[in-house]
Amino acid sequence: MSEKKRAGARLRAARKAHGLTVADLAERFRDVAPERVRQRLPSLRDLERTIRGHEAGEHAVGPRYRLLYARALNTPEEALFAPDDARRAFSDEHERLALAVREPARLDGVVIDGLAATLANQRRVEDVVGSHAVLGAAQAHLALITRLLRDARGPFAVRLLAIASEASQFNGWLSTAVDAHAAAEPLYDQALRLGLQADDKDLAATALSMRGHLAWARGEYGDMASLSEAAAGLATASGTRAVATQQRGRALALLGDRQGALRAVGRAEDVLAGRRDADDPDGLYFYGAEMLTMQRGLIYGYLGEHAKAADLLTRGIEAMPSTVRDSEWVAWYRVKAASAQALAGDPERAVAELRTAVRVLAVTGGTKTLRDVAHVHRILRTRYPAHPHVTDLSDILS
Repeated sequence: MSEKKRAGARLRAARKAHGLTVADLAERFRDVAPERVRQRLPSLRDLERTIRGHEAGEHAVGPRYRLLYARALNTPEEALFAPDDARRAFSDEHERLALAVREPARLDGVVIDGLAATLANQRRVEDVVGSHAVLGAAQAHLALITRLLRDARGPFAVRLLAIASEASQFNGWLSTAVDAHAAAEPLYDQALRLGLQADDKDLAATALSMRGHLAWARGEYGDMASLSEAAAGLATASGTRAVATQQRGRALALLGDRQGALRAVGRAEDVLAGRRDADDPDGLYFYGAEMLTMQRGLIYGYLGEHAKAADLLTRGIEAMPSTVRDSEWVAWYRVKAASAQALAGDPERAVAELRTAVRVLAVTGGTKTLRDVAHVHRILRTRYPAHPHVTDLSDILS
């Protein structure tokens, strides 16, 4: 049997296990799809035809439909679409984890490694599908880690504390990204407490830094500056310290302190130049010189120097690794670049950047960033009402 037919048989079995007809599943696709994906879905009749084709193994399931199946059937993509060998390994890990939940004394290094790997995978999946799609799975993973932590003893308990701190921070990030700020705050507090319990200064510093990020999202720039400064003072790893230092620079720019802001981002660049990657937590896998280039661009944008901001943001985005360049969070930087380009008098580049961002957001959702798209679009319509590129963009966004 071909892999397409085996995958089709798994889809059909999963659908029936949930007591769903093909028509029910097509309806559910519409319910679980991110807004922009939902707008591009075909009619229910065509969706039913597509589902039957997938189940019959007539054609492969693309990334968009993989996401829809995983959401609609509340089943990890690995369990539905991974090759048989990978699925067996996936199943073995789950059996081992289930045993550890039933008998905490059976917690071992393999289970701990699996929990850490799941967290790392969730971070990478978020880069592809966006925060909304990952939040539910991340919450369930954190709840499981917390449950295991209650009964963990010895050296495994220390490792589990560190993973719990990282998972709490990740859930706080996701909550902030979907505008659930009230949910994010206690998660960052929990990440700080667990990081200190694990005697890991960089985890604690990351939690403080992310509290600073939350303060930025709330417009509390004084708190953003002080929390970032505290995080930079606590951090031992170069990447962790650079993140906090540049974030303080952004806060100072928002508070109108140009010299302080540029000194701070310069210090962050110096720290990162001497970086040893082995020092840094896994959560900083995306952070490098190109990211700092974008941060400097944000600072110039906050200071009203739009041409410099546009150049730096564009250069940073283009230098980002291909694995994250089309992520939801990089789309946010594209929108910021488009804003700077529009304000610097370059509507064509601004529209091109917005088009790319919208293409990414059509897959990931990204409600907050879509609001930013609408804001930049208003700037373009106000400044360049008759420009053909702006008119074309208006047609796409309407």
